[in-house]
Amino acid sequence: MTTVLILAVTAAGCAWVRPRGGTAPTSWERMKEQVRLDGPAPLTAGAARVEITPAVGTPLAGYSKRRGKPSVGIRDPLYVRVLSVSDGRDTAVVVSADLLAFPYPLAERIIEQISVEHGIPRQAILLTTTHTHSGSGSFAPGFLHEQVFGPYKHEIEEGITGRVLWAVRQSLKGRKPVRWGLAVEPQALGGWVENRADPAGEVDPALSLLLFESAEAGRPAVLLVQAAAHPTLMDSQDMRFSADYPGEVCRLLEAAYPGSVCLFVNGAAGDVRPRDAIGADPEERIQRFARILSEFSTAAAGRTPLHAKGDLAGWGTWFSLPPPQLRLGPIPIHPELGRLSRPGLSFVHLIALDDVVIVPLPAELTAELGGKLRQRLEGRGLKPLPAGYANGYLGYAVSPAQYARGSYEAGMTWYGPGFGESLTQELARLAGVYEEKRAGR
Repeated sequence: MTTVLILAVTAAGCAWVRPRGGTAPTSWERMKEQVRLDGPAPLTAGAARVEITPAVGTPLAGYSKRRGKPSVGIRDPLYVRVLSVSDGRDTAVVVSADLLAFPYPLAERIIEQISVEHGIPRQAILLTTTHTHSGSGSFAPGFLHEQVFGPYKHEIEEGITGRVLWAVRQSLKGRKPVRWGLAVEPQALGGWVENRADPAGEVDPALSLLLFESAEAGRPAVLLVQAAAHPTLMDSQDMRFSADYPGEVCRLLEAAYPGSVCLFVNGAAGDVRPRDAIGADPEERIQRFARILSEFSTAAAGRTPLHAKGDLAGWGTWFSLPPPQLRLGPIPIHPELGRLSRPGLSFVHLIALDDVVIVPLPAELTAELGGKLRQRLEGRGLKPLPAGYANGYLGYAVSPAQYARGSYEAGMTWYGPGFGESLTQELARLAGVYEEKRAGR
């Protein structure tokens, strides 16, 4: 009877609200219509940075063993940073917040509000987090969420939501002419990151920099840094708010380029973390790892060829998720309860600027899956920027072999062994839409 009660509370406390509007898959031809390629045009871009640090005493999100204990201070402030870019026909918005993740219902609410307020289709909106494990808690209701985010407080959720929407407004309002370019350092993190599940496992050592330079001032205005590593350098027992190494990277780059805004976007980091050996204690590790990323980014910014024009596009479809396969400790949760507590649909999409494609990942992909997806898109002549923890959170995504071997990541895979491969196949299929449209077919 106790088990039944726990499962009932779990389902009731985590029930997912389906998004408004149509949720049927979009046809291939309709997605091609979403991709409007009218030739390169001058770009405008804007950015905003707004602090989202809650009051000290609010729980931190990231480690269930904290058990919702109150925070005791602030190591460094938490921010939401927003990039908006337009080619005059299409506009895209990228949001990066110093949080663990956006729960699905909240992500849907924010995306819908951005779309309605600004007339931007959802396929051109990316809502992601840096995945710091020392960000704000208390903004995710429901029994399971509260095990990681701490007790829910409506005012915390509303505060974060309001600041995200304000930052989006400011970025759109502040758009100015820019030149842009992409730099990729394939081995920037080689030797600095490790696979936490398998010492011999894959990592993604690449660092990418998407740079927007003010056409008027001739200096960087917006820097989007993309890399793949868990922001878990802060000790789990340290009860201070911190954006971990992504916040430190952005602080260093914003100091190097006064007036600029830096967004950090995490990649397929499901089983990847910075090496402990990079420093003697958490503080040294954060500073050293951030310095490595910022130095590579600064060097790349100085030699990145810049383009005066670009062609922007966003397209996507609703994707049916496999039946949830959840457990409460060793107890399998009945599939029907899993359907109540986890979404059955996810909106998957891509955002492209010429051959640079931002790939929103609504889950924590392992490096193996992320590497295969990167290869498939590069094989289509594209330059992918994977963006993890995007548009809501669907748990981990591992390969069938990783699921069979078992690990923490496999145990946190909510949709079974085939989820990761089906998700990456769908994203690769979307890339095919773009390839076909660019070829004029």
